[in-house]
Amino acid sequence: MSEKDAVSRLAEAKRLVTQELHKQGTPEYDPRSHERAIEAERKAQDALDAERASSTS
Repeated sequence: MSEKDAVSRLAEAKRLVTQELHKQGTPEYDPRSHERAIEAERKAQDALDAERASSTS
């Protein structure tokens, strides 16, 4: 995966987390979906960090 792909995945994950966050307090809010989105964001950030580390060494 290239750094550009990793950045794109992270941006999409952050967008999904924000969408879920804005649903809080409404009937559409599902805490499990929010947790999954947060976990996906964390994994995307880890992948980006790994990509950057491998490209600098």
